[in-house]
Amino acid sequence: MSVVKPFQRYISSTKTQLLLAGTLSVIALAFAVSQIWADPKPADLSESPFALTANLLAEWQDGDVIVFVRHLERCSRVEAACLGEPTGITQRATTIGLELREQFLGLGLESADIYSSPLIRTSQTSELVFAAPVTHEDFLYQCKENFVQDALAKKIPGRNLVLVTHSSCMDEVNEHLDYADLDYEYGASVFMNVESHAKQQILGFIDADDWSMTLAPKS
Repeated sequence: MSVVKPFQRYISSTKTQLLLAGTLSVIALAFAVSQIWADPKPADLSESPFALTANLLAEWQDGDVIVFVRHLERCSRVEAACLGEPTGITQRATTIGLELREQFLGLGLESADIYSSPLIRTSQTSELVFAAPVTHEDFLYQCKENFVQDALAKKIPGRNLVLVTHSSCMDEVNEHLDYADLDYEYGASVFMNVESHAKQQILGFIDADDWSMTLAPKS
């Protein structure tokens, strides 16, 4: 009986296994390198060490923060009862909006200026969350490349700035500061520290239903 063919099959199988192992190693290495060089993601403060939230609170007390708030649930994107207008927010979003009002009041709005996109869904959101009439600004829905610069132009030193806006504008913030894209939920708040008009960083974000587990130290 000839042993040549079984031996050849063994050699062929071994080469295939080595080739496969080498390919997987290259893929793993490429993935690791891509992760190292990938843009950082904004921190979810509800899942982060409290030190990050404590830093946010300290910056807020100093009046050095801009917070971008995405409008509440958009009625035209879901099958749910609307709050008056089909281009506005849903009725069920009012509960979340009133909860956000309490959270922002707890955070402190005495030294904060508030602006909103004029579109109905953002106007309804700002009325729910901040109660008092809020000044409208067109740049908060136009979401152009100079969005962050427009926001900085509204920031008064020593006073925080709250901007009720849209997901596409929040994407502009991430891109401007070289953060990875993130699909912010309805009602999410993104906090940006303003050290100067030349230097900013995202301190993190809080989803609308995560405030209660974020602003107090974790036990």
